[in-house]
Amino acid sequence: MGNVHSALPAYAGKHPQNGGNMEKKLYLIRHGQTDWNLAHRIQGKQDIPLNEAGKRQARFLAKGMENHPVGSVFSSRLSRARETAGFLAESQKAPLFIVDGLEEISYGKWEGMTLLEIQQYFPERFAQWWKDPVNGAPPDGESQMDVLRRTAAAMEAIQKHMAAGGAQAAAVVSHGASIHCMLAWLLKEEAPSDCPIHNASITVVCWETKTGTYRLETLGDIRHLPKGAR
Repeated sequence: MGNVHSALPAYAGKHPQNGGNMEKKLYLIRHGQTDWNLAHRIQGKQDIPLNEAGKRQARFLAKGMENHPVGSVFSSRLSRARETAGFLAESQKAPLFIVDGLEEISYGKWEGMTLLEIQQYFPERFAQWWKDPVNGAPPDGESQMDVLRRTAAAMEAIQKHMAAGGAQAAAVVSHGASIHCMLAWLLKEEAPSDCPIHNASITVVCWETKTGTYRLETLGDIRHLPKGAR
């Protein structure tokens, strides 16, 4: 699926000069479906690949993005995101970069379990985490604040790359909890939202480069997916 780069290269040209307020777009995309999504098992940082339905979703996603050109596609290193990003990068004829920090939240010892199993085997720890997921973490896992910090660093690197290269839009393929944390950082929210971010959905954030402000244009859009593929 074209060239995959493991790091963002330094831009050799001059930084573009803004002659006014310039708007860029960030397309935040969740990976397609996996078997663990279907079984409602917590994936976290487990490297679960797309299933056949997820690959179909990724193809529909790429088709739905045809009228929304992006200069680059950035992806989590986990295969479900990387595969989804590959379909999009190939369709867009855009370079694909793997960026550290875009991975899903680590659920530690809870990975591979369903919510019911977690509540059964870790009742007290689950209750504490459910009450305060921003600061609390699963056993050997991450809090939302941990994820917010690393996704913010990843987004800053992506935005510097976009600004240096003059790209007007970029796609960032990641995971549900990580996208919520990116949105919290970009939109200056106190805590990540719990609005659903479905598989292969597109969330669009507009970035005013001169003022450094952001606005949410679309949240979790799946109109590009046929009803049978949702």
